[in-house]
Amino acid sequence: MKRFLTLALVGALVLGASSVLYANVCAFDAVPAATLLYPFVVYNYEQGAAGYDTLFSVTNVSSEAQIVHFTVWTDFSVAILDFNVILTGYDVQNISIRDILKTGQLPVTLYSGHTTSEGAFEDGPVSINNTVAAWDPVNLSLPEPTSALGARCATNNVAYPGNYTQKIPTVLLGLFETWLQSSQTHDWYNSDFCDGSGEVDQGGLWYYNRTASDDTWMYITADVVETCNKTFPDQAAYWGGEARYDNVLIGDVIYVNESARYSEAVNAIHLEADEFDLGLVTNTDINGNPYSFFYRYSGGDDGREPLPTAWGFRIVGTEDGSLATYIRAFKASTTDRQVVDAVWDDSVDPGDFIAKDTVAYTYYAWDEEENVVTSTSFPWSSPQGGDVVPNLLPLETQQVAASAFSTVDPNGWMLFIWPYSNVDPLTPGAFPDAGDIECDDFFQTWMGVQYVLDGQWSAALDGAVMANFNCFPDQILPNLGVNYDYIRPLAGN
Repeated sequence: MKRFLTLALVGALVLGASSVLYANVCAFDAVPAATLLYPFVVYNYEQGAAGYDTLFSVTNVSSEAQIVHFTVWTDFSVAILDFNVILTGYDVQNISIRDILKTGQLPVTLYSGHTTSEGAFEDGPVSINNTVAAWDPVNLSLPEPTSALGARCATNNVAYPGNYTQKIPTVLLGLFETWLQSSQTHDWYNSDFCDGSGEVDQGGLWYYNRTASDDTWMYITADVVETCNKTFPDQAAYWGGEARYDNVLIGDVIYVNESARYSEAVNAIHLEADEFDLGLVTNTDINGNPYSFFYRYSGGDDGREPLPTAWGFRIVGTEDGSLATYIRAFKASTTDRQVVDAVWDDSVDPGDFIAKDTVAYTYYAWDEEENVVTSTSFPWSSPQGGDVVPNLLPLETQQVAASAFSTVDPNGWMLFIWPYSNVDPLTPGAFPDAGDIECDDFFQTWMGVQYVLDGQWSAALDGAVMANFNCFPDQILPNLGVNYDYIRPLAGN
């Protein structure tokens, strides 16, 4: 794959030999990255220790000490809490969202050194019989202590994570709860128009029926940064000097629910960074800026690879619902600062929510006999009335039963296609007009599934990537990533 390899070699020269960089930009794989996305995080306020908790980890795979900046976001794209973690070389930190939201306890990480008896073995724990081809093991570098961070995270810095021994005040925890539960405690409406006008109360949809006793959803990002700071990623200053491009993090997510007897584990989403050459691989805007994960905040300066735009996954179930599939979907607008399909009517204190019926997604559902249904005769929500299908995935992150969608049978598979992979943005009239506003959705997404046998077991998987318009602008229906030629050398190679 010459195209990817060339980019990696250029990046390695920029980052230096001690940094970790892999040639997998746009491949959507779990490799060391500069940003981790935990796309679906769940906690149940009412059930406390008996309900859902999400454990998420970060590991520094380099020998150098690192500062990692975490941000907790609501399910409608509002950053409400950030904190720092400092890691020695090869360090790992596990965090519970319950510890943060219930008790106010952030992870306490401190300046530390190493004694002469700590660190890597001189030759590593290698079998003495491993002499194939006279292999001579290369020693790993010793782990750098966090004290080596110096002024980058001084102990007198208010954002120094050693200060987290003081818990988050109760009044702030209450404010976090209000924001996090806004989408499940306020009224919902549907609109046939892109601006959210003409809203109607259709009733019966999953988001109409949620209450404060239901699970609360959010997502979390973790970035390698320059200093311990109190800046959110949606602020310009974050991309003006705080964010770094070292691909040194790996992470995972574990879901546990004691009362329901559920537990699952998946990888975090690993988003690699390239500070200078991401645009050689990804799609770009009219100014040549690469579409990136944080593009909506940074204008492409974040250098993080963007997420895909189409997914495939299997669904399983029984007619009585005892075995069921739940779809987990994260969808960030590539260009708009907040999720575009869930209008909330007050920027200071979220009030009513409006789920817009725009060109939000297309889906196909097959059963095990290859019978198929689509969401409408035009297989997406229609903003101009007529054959309107309510948008069942209006939030930035959510979990929805597969049975809420039109399926032939509980067993089969589904193909979800998001803009721009379901409609060519260059086609005249591709987006219907609603007054002076176009229905111009443009997403980057992650999708996964949870399989549940009530009271007995659960399992979770990522979906399979079927297209990524953000990287490959020709991956548009009907030509997605099936039998697609990914080996595209740079010109002249």
